[in-house]
Amino acid sequence: EGRHRPLAIGELDQGRIGRAGFLAGVRHEDTDTTGYSNIRSRVLTTSAQQTADPVGSALKDYNNPTVREGIYGQNFPSFHSWYDLTPNLKARGSWTTGFARPSMANAVSALSINEAGQSITFSNTAIRPTKSKNWDFSLEYYFEPSSTLTVGWFHKRIDDYIVSGQQIGVVGTGPDNGFGGDYSGFTILSNGNAGSAFTQGWEMSYLQQFRFLPGLLKGLRFQANWTELMAHGDYGTPGVYLKTKQVNGFIPRTINYTLSWDYRKLSLSWSSNYNAESIRGAANIAQPSRDRYMRAREIVNASARYHIRSNLTFSVGVYNVFNAPQVYYRGNPDQMATFLMQGTTMTFGLEGRF
Repeated sequence: EGRHRPLAIGELDQGRIGRAGFLAGVRHEDTDTTGYSNIRSRVLTTSAQQTADPVGSALKDYNNPTVREGIYGQNFPSFHSWYDLTPNLKARGSWTTGFARPSMANAVSALSINEAGQSITFSNTAIRPTKSKNWDFSLEYYFEPSSTLTVGWFHKRIDDYIVSGQQIGVVGTGPDNGFGGDYSGFTILSNGNAGSAFTQGWEMSYLQQFRFLPGLLKGLRFQANWTELMAHGDYGTPGVYLKTKQVNGFIPRTINYTLSWDYRKLSLSWSSNYNAESIRGAANIAQPSRDRYMRAREIVNASARYHIRSNLTFSVGVYNVFNAPQVYYRGNPDQMATFLMQGTTMTFGLEGRF
């Protein structure tokens, strides 16, 4: 078993000078991690001993408790600022820091022993979190009625990826070496921190409400966003430098839009989600022709809701209206690997509140 005990302390300051304003702060977190488990004895009891005393043999073979502890602390400063260029146009800029704490699996002291290779693969309670430093800038324009247009640019540096198979130490000598005196000199392998990567890109979002239109058209609303991303770094693999198209699961471009209409008790919606081509699975540096990619795909959805009365609503939804397929290829777009038709899904619902 394992446990995390985080402690967070923060401090903020803010101010305003004319059209400009700022908000600054720093947060400190300490995390104490402890993992408990039993280690199998290096030399197990014999079959005869197990037959004669199965409970005692099991306790001797597997009841060898071990405890591993680790603690890390980190400061997370941040600074946000804004400036009102005009009553309707606002500029924003910020520098922030953040982290992703390791999973609890790193605190569970399960191990495997390689006698031939003189190594032990073990958990690492002292592993550090994956950290990021982020720059964000945007322009926001507000116009009537209740509509906005935002354009932004961001840059993120991510350090200390969690990578398996890292050497984190050597087993010491003596009965208190954590292994009951066994495995002296064995290399300890575990998940460790390594590598860095960069992500940057542009974002744009637009919201338009059409309340100025006559009659039934007043209930129209349009919302859209677009994101363009680039990435590069070693992602914890020494000697290997990956770029956007080689980063597993990284989607370089997404576009979404929704057109909706409300009139009295009826609500209708039509939406689209576009994802650009992206690699699926780790990039094969030695044989790029084996890399697996999913082609660009657009999924269109539709929905309708009708309020039968104040506490009762009927809804219907259609997912993947045009049955857009998932198409995968290997290395070259002409080498199709998989063509998957997921079909169109319809759902019906009746929602009541009592």
